[in-house]
Order: sequence, then structure tokens, then C-alpha cells
Amino acid sequence: METRNITLSLPTDLIREAKVYAAQHDTTINAFVREVVEEALSRESRARAAADRLLEIAKRGPYFTIDPSSISRDELHERR
Repeated sequence: METRNITLSLPTDLIREAKVYAAQHDTTINAFVREVVEEALSRESRARAAADRLLEIAKRGPYFTIDPSSISRDELHERR
């Protein structure tokens, strides 16, 4: 994977905390930031994929054609 350098401007106290965190987790600030960015992008991608799947399900319509209000309480709680 090709990499490029970027410059970040962060508050001094945040940098200090990041250095401590990285040292406690036997990593570097660079690796820590890379991991956080990758996790955020992955989470966003998974959320977008889940939303797309839900929209596809919604386009196909409901799973059943029974009006939920027509189901009695006893039928709803019936044990099989």
C-alpha cells in the first residue's frame, strides 16, 4: 500500500494523551491514528451497506399480507 504523509494540527493536550495511549498499547501515534480512521470509515461503510439492505427490503414490501390489527392477543402469545 502506498502511503503519503499529512500534517495534522491538534491541541497539545490531545497529542500528549495520544502519546501516552500509544505507549501504553505498544504502538505509535501514526498507527493509532491510522487505526481510528480505518475503524471510522469501516463503521460508516457498514452502516451505509445496512441502510442499503433495509431499503431493498422496504422496496419489496412487507413479509406478510395479514393486517397486524386482525391478530388476536391469544394468537399473538400462542406457544408452539
